[in-house]
Amino acid sequence: MASRSRKTARDKLQREFVSEAEEILERMRDDLSALAEAGAGKGEPPPETVNRLFRSAHSLKGLSGMFGHAALSELAHHLEDVLDRLRLGRTTLGRDGLGLLDESVSLAAAGLEKVGRGEVADALAERIADLVGRIAGWDAPARASGELASVELPESLLRALTEYEESRLRDNLRHRRGLAVIEVELELASLEESLSELGRAIGEVGELISTLPSPGAASESRIRFTLLAASPLAAPELAARLELEPGAVRSAHAAPGAAHGRETPARSAEPAEVDTVTLKSLSETVRVDIRKLDELMNLVGDLAQERAALRALAVRLAAERATSRAATELEKISRGLDRKLQELQAGVLDVRMVPLRQVFDKLARVVRRLRLDLGKDVRLELQGAETELDKLIVEQLVDPLMHLVRNAFDHAIEPAAERARLGKPAEGVIRIEASQRGNDVAISVRDDGRGIDPEQVRARAIAAGLVAEDAGLSRKEAFGLLFQPGFSTRSEVTATSGRGVGLDVVRANVSALGGLIDVESIAGAGTCVTLTLPITLAIVQALLVGVGSQRFAIPLGGIRETLLVSPNEIERSAGRELLNLRGEALPVRRLAEEFALGASDPTQRQYAVVLGIGEAKLALLVDRLEGQQDAVIKPVSGPVASVRGVAGASELGDRSAVLVLDVSALVEDATRRREAA
Repeated sequence: MASRSRKTARDKLQREFVSEAEEILERMRDDLSALAEAGAGKGEPPPETVNRLFRSAHSLKGLSGMFGHAALSELAHHLEDVLDRLRLGRTTLGRDGLGLLDESVSLAAAGLEKVGRGEVADALAERIADLVGRIAGWDAPARASGELASVELPESLLRALTEYEESRLRDNLRHRRGLAVIEVELELASLEESLSELGRAIGEVGELISTLPSPGAASESRIRFTLLAASPLAAPELAARLELEPGAVRSAHAAPGAAHGRETPARSAEPAEVDTVTLKSLSETVRVDIRKLDELMNLVGDLAQERAALRALAVRLAAERATSRAATELEKISRGLDRKLQELQAGVLDVRMVPLRQVFDKLARVVRRLRLDLGKDVRLELQGAETELDKLIVEQLVDPLMHLVRNAFDHAIEPAAERARLGKPAEGVIRIEASQRGNDVAISVRDDGRGIDPEQVRARAIAAGLVAEDAGLSRKEAFGLLFQPGFSTRSEVTATSGRGVGLDVVRANVSALGGLIDVESIAGAGTCVTLTLPITLAIVQALLVGVGSQRFAIPLGGIRETLLVSPNEIERSAGRELLNLRGEALPVRRLAEEFALGASDPTQRQYAVVLGIGEAKLALLVDRLEGQQDAVIKPVSGPVASVRGVAGASELGDRSAVLVLDVSALVEDATRRREAA
């Protein structure tokens, strides 16, 4: 049991390491992009940018060493060394140096990805060693000289010293104080307290110069550290004063005369009175594992089902005279619980919401890189970065938007000479805009490039065997072919695109999120691809509908309105059923037919549930409406795990289960059928 508990604690710490290291690498990518944009090699790099990079590399080194990832710590150490010399003006960067730094961050990210999957980052040790060698060959560090040349310390430790620590080391050497290297293993659970206590003890007999995580094997739940200290005490005496094993302390420099009392022991000054307010955290935020929020959301969903069961019980009790008074009290309690539960649900949903800015920042880095790789002058415009979406949706949006931006950059934006011939500005524009529309968020990627010719798309599709030669395709259907696997309008393959891979991934990812894709394009003027997505996929309010003896749940976010229609209000045109809704002809689908539940009585009136995603709409006919309930959508498991038109299942307050309909799939299928007719 104790071993399992330690493993759980270790796993939790590793997840925190991955999260913290990801943030560091994100900052480093931003700063490297800024250096590239400033024009590395064309002058002195911005000092504040280089300083931020140095601090990030230093943090990554310490963090990786603390958690036992020696290869990552070694790579970060060399990055820190180069950046330290760069910020002190001892070396120059240039394009080659920038490339090595960029490659280092990418390799560190690859190692971090392995750690996140539960693998060992040190599996990349060979690649890291090769890269470290190239970094050393690019700008070999100057060897320590003067006072430091005689110090019996590992070169790796000397290079790891910050400028201030090196200054303190030189000062102690000038005062002929002895040096000691201290190796300790500390418990993770009491790491900060143990380091602080050890630092205070060293301060009583000398000075603590540096504290570094020490790569290497340590027992489970413990971390190794190497401390460099200055003290007049000999190594055995210092070990005794620090209550350490004699072998944990070794002398690094024999200070002549120190043992004869020529030097007064360097004692730390009496600590000044500290204002306790300064010890409080300045941050008002905490990092929360998204899985904990998922668990919390599931618990809120379970409470919502219990609330529904409580309400149903109150209704039953109210029907009996003997229990009607108790039912009234129970109903009051139920309403109070309902209000509090709605507040709790809104609070949990709010915590899960994050701004799109983090995705937009990544796209800005992609454009900066493409600008260098493809030699195109393209400006990226961003609007709506503060628009919020569920964290899980935002994570899944990165790849689709990345594909769209790459395609716009490579396919759509013309080379400078072609733009000049067409009378366009030399600088192309890619504009990404996000906005909230009710319960949905629309994200558009627009460019001012060459646009898409539907006839060219049709010809390519015929040549690829995707459609018949005599197929009559509408403009929208032609644009829809762009998202078919293997389809590409490029005749040549480039490093960026042209392999027919990418846009089909966009459609698959967006559909999995319950969203739709719409394409509009004007040949010669540009293209706009719009993604319409729900704000959250967590707890949703749903409308319960019935067909025959079956019940289904439809998320309210996808419902525009409901109305009762007579059979004679359903019109037919070219073999299709349509509903005239205030002058707008909506395609009609019958839920009974969609899931082969048998035909409904054609003489009876039915309810039309008008579904909508963006501009696309559908009238779905059902037999009855059974009220609203909160629904926690859970995946359907078993031999038939995925059914088109079904998003998952949910349990109701009466303990029965219903299928939750996938509004985006139903609307998209109805739109395709309408255009194909």
